[in-house]
Amino acid sequence: MFTWLNKQGVRSDHGFEVQFTGRFDAEYREDGRLVKLYVESGRTDAGSPCIIVPSDAFAHWEGGFPIPDEQQTQMFQNLREAMEFQGLKLVIHQM
Repeated sequence: MFTWLNKQGVRSDHGFEVQFTGRFDAEYREDGRLVKLYVESGRTDAGSPCIIVPSDAFAHWEGGFPIPDEQQTQMFQNLREAMEFQGLKLVIHQM
């Protein structure tokens, strides 16, 4: 379940937050740690509004600490759910 932080961010009852901080920037926060995300707005092939992130978006926490692959998978799922709550689709751009 999600609650709105403000017009640009949401908090999950699973302990993470996603906050848009600029036109091309968002933050993913979990357990006191942060990942800064580069995001682009777009449309899916079906015409739905979407957010596009690179496939290596969750490679490391702020400060350079690597994130294990299985945790990255969960973080992408968390981000997808947060975007869907906001009426957006998530598109992962393969690098």
